[in-house]
This record gives sequence, structure tokens and C-alpha cells, in this order.
Amino acid sequence: MPLKKQNTVENNNSDDVVESSNTVENEKEDINVRYLTTNTYPELSPQYLATVQKFIQDKERRYFGSPGSGLFNQLVDPKYKEFEINRKAVEAGAKGELSTSLILRKWIEDKPTAVLIDSIHLNLGEEEETNEVDEEEGSINRLGDTDHLLIIGDTIIIIDSKNWKEKTTYSVGEQGQILRGKNEFSGSRPHIVQSKFLWKKYYDGVDVNVNAYICIANPNSFIMRDNMWWAQGWKNFKLVNQATLIYFLDKAWNEDGLKDIDYIHIDVVAKAVKGIQEPYNKYKAQFPTFYQILNK
Repeated sequence: MPLKKQNTVENNNSDDVVESSNTVENEKEDINVRYLTTNTYPELSPQYLATVQKFIQDKERRYFGSPGSGLFNQLVDPKYKEFEINRKAVEAGAKGELSTSLILRKWIEDKPTAVLIDSIHLNLGEEEETNEVDEEEGSINRLGDTDHLLIIGDTIIIIDSKNWKEKTTYSVGEQGQILRGKNEFSGSRPHIVQSKFLWKKYYDGVDVNVNAYICIANPNSFIMRDNMWWAQGWKNFKLVNQATLIYFLDKAWNEDGLKDIDYIHIDVVAKAVKGIQEPYNKYKAQFPTFYQILNK
């Protein structure tokens, strides 16, 4: 998607807000995309914000992260050695995250204000972490993990991929639990509602709108959209498969005003990028200083 450069940099009579813009050409119209920097978070240096903006604005990069890296790290990082991580289940889960990521990357291609970030971990401190292996997923389901994050202006959409059992029916219960058939299972009470709160807290200082989806990443499951589904969908999260995920994202884009958002908030994107989980590198872990020197 080519960019027509505009030599436009606006300093809105403030030391805190800087705005620049590019005109993005798509098949139907030119969209003037604004790149907004508000310097909201002291931990994000001006140099870091400028680097993130350069990737997005100059290099036309609106995807960051590595799908499934949080899961794969549990297979190779020695700190997880004491836990009974199920390799087969973890590999299946990572495969689900990858397939959802590819679909989302395709979805953002013609949406110039949408940014996708995969495999983020919010550092909550030891008191909020769990060391229990989830029986269904074969891994430690950490509260601070988010599989996929879509950012459109100040709207963030958190998406949790689940490569659960196929050829069965899933529904939402009265208490927001997920049912397989008519029964609860080990994945019945996901962290998605807590994740919405944590992301809202993480972005203290910006009035972000947070939406959430749990996406079953296989095509051979049926999701019952009854009254309970809709009640939870409006209030907490939507349970979807990959096809219906795109349906609801399209609906939000076209009917709920997301397509009218004409800016990328660099601070919001940069703060999420800070939390990306990199694939485990044993050389970096064992020789951090030497690794940093070699990779400057």
C-alpha cells in the first residue's frame, strides 16, 4: 500500500503532542493517516517513540511480535523445566495462535490505521502469576499473557486463541463460563475478563476502549449463539471461531465507527510493543551483556 509523503508536521502549541501525517492510497479513496504522539508514559523515551513511528510510518510496518512465542518458550526456557509442560498440547496451541495471526494480518492489510501485535506479556508481579499447568492446554496459562492485540486509534481489541477439542459444541453459561457440550472443562473459566481490566489499567492516562474475543482456532467446532452468548458478548467477551471473528471485526469496522478513526496513537502502540515476548534465546539468556554488544 503506497504512501504519498506529506511534509506535514504539526506541533499543536504544546510540548506534549506532536502529530504528523501521510496520505495512504487504497482502492477507493485516499486516507490521511495521522500519527499522534502524546508523550503520555515517562518510561517511553522520545527516541523509542520515534523508532516505533518510523517503523509504522516510513517502513509501512503495522505488525509486530511472534505468534505462539509465549507457549514455545515454555518448552525451551529452563525456568519451566520443573513443570509438566505437555509438548503436544503446546504445539497445537501455538499452531492455533499462528493461524489466527495470519488471518488477522490479512484483515489489517486494507485498514491503514489498524496495528496488530502478537504474544504480549504484561508484567504483573509474582503475586498475580500462576504456576499451575492448565490441563486442557498443557501449559501455564499466565494472567498477563495476550495472544493478539489489535489497536485502532484508542480502541484495543484483545483476542485469545484456543485450539480446543474439535467436532463439538461450545456455549457460554450464565456465569460467563465456557461450556463444552453441557459441561465445564479445565478451560471453562478463561482470564479474558481480567485481561480487559488489566489492559485498561496498563493504559492509565489514555481513555482506551477495550473489547475482547475468545477465538476457537479450528474450523470444526460449533458455537451456540443463544441469549447467554449475547449477554456476555455485550458485557465481557465474544466467543467465536476464526470465521465469525472476522465477521464481527468487519462489523465493528464498518458499522461501529472504527473505519472513521484516522490516526495511529504511537504511545499506545509503543507501550504494547514493550511487552512483546521474544522467542527464548539461550545465548542471550546466558551472556546478556555480550549478546547486547554483538547486536547493537
